[in-house]
Amino acid sequence: MKGTSPLEIYSEYHDDLQAIFRSRLLTQILIALGSGSKTLSALRDVTGSSSQALIPKIRQLEALHYVESVRGDYVLTPIGRLVEPEIERLVTLMGVLQRHRDFWTEHEIESIPPKSLREIGRLYNAEVVRNIEEDVFVVYATFLAILRKASWVHGVSSIISPLLADVIKEAVMEGKSGELVVSQELAQRLADAPYSAMLETLREHANFKIYVSSSPIRLGMTVTDGYLSLGLYRRDTETYDATTDFVGTDAAAVAWGERLFQHYKADSIALQIPKK
Repeated sequence: MKGTSPLEIYSEYHDDLQAIFRSRLLTQILIALGSGSKTLSALRDVTGSSSQALIPKIRQLEALHYVESVRGDYVLTPIGRLVEPEIERLVTLMGVLQRHRDFWTEHEIESIPPKSLREIGRLYNAEVVRNIEEDVFVVYATFLAILRKASWVHGVSSIISPLLADVIKEAVMEGKSGELVVSQELAQRLADAPYSAMLETLREHANFKIYVSSSPIRLGMTVTDGYLSLGLYRRDTETYDATTDFVGTDAAAVAWGERLFQHYKADSIALQIPKK
């Protein structure tokens, strides 16, 4: 038996769907209640609206069985608790895509695993860092500052340069814990100069581990205890965009980056560094 398609479901229930997204107040009330019960006064403060404007919308949500009154406060019903997170996820998704629209449209986002893409709204507070004509080393300087402030470093990369290799070596030599997951192509490059000398230097350092991913990698990501740095390939090219970086400093961005690192690490094997 053929299943019902989302388009068919939308055709049947589009009035309820449109009612929520067409009304600023309906959406705001649901999102506000997602963090817990609220009084009418608290909802006025959150939405910036009057009681006269709010009460009809609350009644509408009550009729849909998304909201109910409990001891004078308004709360989400069990059904409302199913609906609200999906609305919140869509709102944050649209927010991060619109706030950094050029970055996402100019770069190859397919290189980010599907699970991480579904959580991309967590990067809303991140900022795009770009090299400019007056300072062509802004991205590199930002990366350097991130590593210097870190107490540990986790990275996933398909690219490297002698400058980046030196920065990583310096961090490890200072005693910082570091783990790096690289693509198979990059692992082959690391066997040659000048990177082979760096690996030989770091081979005896127990605080540094390097892994080779069995899955393709087409991005450069570094996460520390306080930062996320994400670089991508330019769309429809084979060129990594070293002139643009996506940097987040809040807990949500750092946690997103760490989950991405663990995704690649779980599918990797340790790189054996041969003795010279």
